[in-house]
This record gives sequence, C-alpha cells and structure tokens, in this order.
Amino acid sequence: MVSPKPSVLIVDDEQVVCDVISDELGERGYLCTAALRGNEALTKLAEQEFEVVLIDIRLPGMSGMEVLREVWLNHPNTATIMVTAVNDVATAVEAMKLGALDYIVKPFDLDRVAASISTALETKKAVSKASTRIDAIAIGVEVKLDPFSNYSALITERTVDVARQLGIAEEEIQEWAKAKAKFDSERRRVVKSTPSKPK
Repeated sequence: MVSPKPSVLIVDDEQVVCDVISDELGERGYLCTAALRGNEALTKLAEQEFEVVLIDIRLPGMSGMEVLREVWLNHPNTATIMVTAVNDVATAVEAMKLGALDYIVKPFDLDRVAASISTALETKKAVSKASTRIDAIAIGVEVKLDPFSNYSALITERTVDVARQLGIAEEEIQEWAKAKAKFDSERRRVVKSTPSKPK
C-alpha cells in the first residue's frame, strides 16, 4: 500500500525537536516516526522503509554520521537530510559524500525543512546514484552561501566546470544540472509563496 505522502523518520535526541517537526510535517500530510538514538533509527529502518530520514549529527551512542552511512549503504532509495546544530563545512561535505541531499543548520525554519523534503525527493528521483559525486562537488562550492540567493546559478556553473575537469561524463553532468535547476526553482517558489509564520 502506497502512502499518499512520504513517510519521514526523524532522528534527534531531543524529544521536543522530534515533536515540533513531526507536528508540522503531519499537518502537511506526511507520516512521521521519531527515533531518539541512532540504533533505534536503524531498527525502525529495518522494520519499515522510509522515503526520507532527517538526521541530527549529535546523537547518544551511534553518531548521526554513522546513521547516515548505514542509510547510504543499506537503504539507497531513502532520501537523507541532515538537520543539525553542527555548522561545519567539512562535516557538511562529508555528509553530502554519504548521500545527504541537504544540510540544514539549527535553529531552522519549519518551512525550510518541508521545502527541503519536497526538493530532496524530487532530486532523488531525477538524479542517478552516480551523480552523488557531483552533489559532493556542489556542496563544497555552496555550503556557505544562501541557496535562495542569486549565487545559485554561479554555484551550478562552477560545479559543472569542476565536474568536467574531473572527467565526469557530460550526460551525467547535464542530468545533474537539470535536476539542480529544478531544485533551486522549487525552493524559490516555496519561499516566495509561504507567508512568514510566528516562531
């Protein structure tokens, strides 16, 4: 049975964070489950397939990066998004190399999280697994810039240049660039159409 909206696993050791995200996404029609520890998250993933997993980096026991690695290795059809207080370029790049499709730094806006889920799912569909390495290049260029800013086109252009220098196939590059343009367009649309909500 296919759910009308994707199922989301929220992995965060703070119950209040899980509750806030779950309530917001639930109102948008997503089916949410929470896990407070990395091992608990892997158990839930073994029992049920989730379309999206939101992962905090700092977890008791198994770290969020370890959870991300396990999802990348064992659940290739699951989109992963890091939602964390760890604002570090090297960590963000490493997360993207392990398949994370976005890296959101706390404190975050709930509309940003919802938009990220939507665009991550679209990107996951549009971009082949082989293109993950191009995403890793892109995050290296983009991580410190606002994804809603005018820099997006420049980031895409520079990423394509680097990918070509690395000898990645032109067809793969063009497929990624098309998906990235759609990703950026959807983010801009969501931001412009969403009224500000009180925090």
